Amino acid sequence: MRVLFGLGLWLAVGCQTEEFPAPIEGSAYRITDDTPAEGSEIWIDMFPNRRACANAKVVEIEDCLPRADRASGELRVSFDLKDPQSSLELSRALSKEQLMVTQDGSAQDDFELIPHDPVITGQLFILLIDGSGSMYADDQERIRKVYSALLRPSVIQGFFPEGNRKTGVVLLRFSSKVSGIDGGAPKILRSPEEYEASIRDHLLQRSGGYTHLYEAVQYAVTDLLRLEEIERFLTVKAAEPTLVVLTDGFNNEDRRDTCADNVPRLQRTIDLLREVRANEGGATRPTVYTVGLGVRYREENKPKGLNRPVTTQGLCGRYGDYPIDPSLEDAGIDHVSMQWIAEAGGGYSFVKRKPRGLADVFEAASATRHRWYELWYRVADSLWHRRSFDVEIQLRSRERALTKFTVLPSPWLDGPTGQHELGAPWHTPTPFRHTFVVLVPALGLLLSLQFLGPAFFNARRAILRRARPRR
Repeated sequence: MRVLFGLGLWLAVGCQTEEFPAPIEGSAYRITDDTPAEGSEIWIDMFPNRRACANAKVVEIEDCLPRADRASGELRVSFDLKDPQSSLELSRALSKEQLMVTQDGSAQDDFELIPHDPVITGQLFILLIDGSGSMYADDQERIRKVYSALLRPSVIQGFFPEGNRKTGVVLLRFSSKVSGIDGGAPKILRSPEEYEASIRDHLLQRSGGYTHLYEAVQYAVTDLLRLEEIERFLTVKAAEPTLVVLTDGFNNEDRRDTCADNVPRLQRTIDLLREVRANEGGATRPTVYTVGLGVRYREENKPKGLNRPVTTQGLCGRYGDYPIDPSLEDAGIDHVSMQWIAEAGGGYSFVKRKPRGLADVFEAASATRHRWYELWYRVADSLWHRRSFDVEIQLRSRERALTKFTVLPSPWLDGPTGQHELGAPWHTPTPFRHTFVVLVPALGLLLSLQFLGPAFFNARRAILRRARPRR
């Protein structure tokens, strides 16, 4: 009995914590509730136990539960995304490149993101294409790359998924002003046939003029979304607007413009983007991708840090006084502006030179949304699992979000080591009953030894008639 009591006390003390967070099944770990960071545009909502998985209407409960394996240093958690204003679930298309995972401040590179439950969502794709003269130079080399990318079958399939009647595309051309791709008012293309015909008939038609990039972005996230046809589409289809901006140069509104002249213009643009995204609900908040067609005009990127104000040094480097003329544009594209706009718009910025690279961007913008995600990661040294540790999961750039939780391993006890199947990247948990097959007989043997000694001693005394006689 003393052995059983001691073992029970050991288990109770080893698993107990001050706050008593949820246990991770199949292990001697516990996991706290996650805490979203202030200012997160969306919430990364973790599933710490079966109840949370069930409340989220997850069918694959076993894949949803957190898992931990001390021997391999692996941890698995699952999460979905929510609108912080309404607490409604948000379906998103996430990839590994869009996440940053840190443990106790150390970035984890060895991780995998597994999507679950694809959903059919309404989408309005707004393609804002540079129509300035440089796009049509050199026998229309650059605009023909865009033409080839937009007509790829994989891109068309992304814009108009089979069985999804809730998507549409708006094709816009901008130079000194913004118009539909045919030069008229913007309109929604609702079928692959209508989309292909519009590209073939109108994209290669030369327009020309200055590059009013910032004004075009401002129009696309405000006045355009208020047009009757577009506003009705977004409402009836519960569609999310996704803006893809494509250019090959700099914002250029006058022949005397310098790079420094664009500093206040860019600041106004990103201030408007942040305001629009802060005021709109999760379903109608526009997401902005930017694509530069060509090469970077200088090595430096946008200064690190969110919500940084635009400065001449940050935007232009040593090119602040340089006029925006063909000589500067021949050096490359203004990728720094594109990075600032994409960050404020919750999207990503790309620099591409080939049609295949452009197609990758359009496919990323139209990728399938999923309801929830499973995240595995592995630390280099399993000794990090011998004490409690903090984990942070952060969305990079797109819809800024950060959440933090703590994992508390037992200081003394360990769960059964996970099983590693041939070819599988991660361990699967070993049920505790496998441990009991070994543990219970071992405890039985210990208890038997407790009684065998006295029993043998008394039996020997009785057989040899050395028992004490009764008085």
